[in-house]
Amino acid sequence: MNYFEPADISIYIQGKGTVLKEKSLIAYNETSGKILAYGNEAAHMAENITDSIKIISPLCRGTVADYMAAVKLFTFLLDKTWGKRLLRKPPAAVCVPGNITMTGKKAVEDTLYQAGAGKVLVSVLPLAQLLEEIPRLSADWHKVKTFICIGKDEPWNYIKEQLSEIASYAEHEGISAVDIVKVFQEMYR
Repeated sequence: MNYFEPADISIYIQGKGTVLKEKSLIAYNETSGKILAYGNEAAHMAENITDSIKIISPLCRGTVADYMAAVKLFTFLLDKTWGKRLLRKPPAAVCVPGNITMTGKKAVEDTLYQAGAGKVLVSVLPLAQLLEEIPRLSADWHKVKTFICIGKDEPWNYIKEQLSEIASYAEHEGISAVDIVKVFQEMYR
């Protein structure tokens, strides 16, 4: 498989709770370019992958890595959540990882707007904390009923992915795994 560990995407509707939980994956036929599946269905396809099927995650550590694929994924997820397309685009809030850059926030905002959301508000707060803070936030936040959470239900997978990248870079630079461990130990004494 050629994808980063996918993010978990949850969609919460105020008054209904969490209505959707999917992986940030897309399966497509490499020859035709046709999308075969999104989300959890794409994850199931990854278990029995063939040469002509490619699985990608348009999100990398909660940020947009492939803009066009992310738009298609979020269009699918919002259609699945909201049902038939509404005449008016409803506002949505998105909870993103705390280490996201301003550019990353803008990419997520643009992606969701292109996928069918109206005004998009971005927060680095976890959903539970954001819902508690809404009464103290601007009027724009009070209008939001759809909350999209991009994260990882199992953050250890993100940590393993990042450590793997560090180890690969260190190996390329001639730095041993023992030396990397020493650096971590010195950092956290």
